Amino acid sequence: MSLRLRRAVCADRDLLFGWANDDTVRRNAFHTEKIPYETHVLWFEKMMADSTVYQYILCDDETPVGQIRLNVEDSEAVVDYSVAADQRGKGYGCRMLRMVQAQMQTDQTVHVTKIVGQVKYGNHASARTFEKCTFLRKDLPGYIQYEKNVADGMQESDIKK
Repeated sequence: MSLRLRRAVCADRDLLFGWANDDTVRRNAFHTEKIPYETHVLWFEKMMADSTVYQYILCDDETPVGQIRLNVEDSEAVVDYSVAADQRGKGYGCRMLRMVQAQMQTDQTVHVTKIVGQVKYGNHASARTFEKCTFLRKDLPGYIQYEKNVADGMQESDIKK
């Protein structure tokens, strides 16, 4: 197994569309309705042109197995991730969260001091993932917010777990 994050490219548009419309992803999303293809295409083009958005694809060898996106605003990066339906339960979510912290240094997002994830109550798999990656849990009305100071960092040994 050789895991790596790569920046998303235009050819990933349909891959991300399929993952975004997965039934489990939609059920755990804050907006649960299916995404029309035309809406996705417009969102994708805007996202790819936005210098404050970092969209990555997690590949196991050459097989795409998940996506993780950072939307940077001021000193915070709001994270969104998902794992392909046939790849769930293999620890990819936590690996992405750990790997993206190292990737932030490579991409020079040095002004970011905190990573924030928002999880709906009832999304136990995602909650466990953030907690396994030592994000601080804050129960808020309507969702759980997970936070991690980038300065807390990850050791190289943590990234490989």
